[in-house]
Amino acid sequence: MAGTLLSTSSEDGADRLFIQQQVGHRCDTSTAICTHVSSDFMNTALRKAISPALDAPGGNGKEC
Repeated sequence: MAGTLLSTSSEDGADRLFIQQQVGHRCDTSTAICTHVSSDFMNTALRKAISPALDAPGGNGKEC
């Protein structure tokens, strides 16, 4: 049940540090292991994280 709460909170945009503190984990890695997000959420988050680098000039591997 805690894993579901962690996953849902993460997918709803809760701050990772807040989640970590709420469950009493000392290390973020422990929280990450317990947080199982959906593939769709993971792909969307990854796209959002890397899109600035891909949108930058020369970031897509093509000549300017």
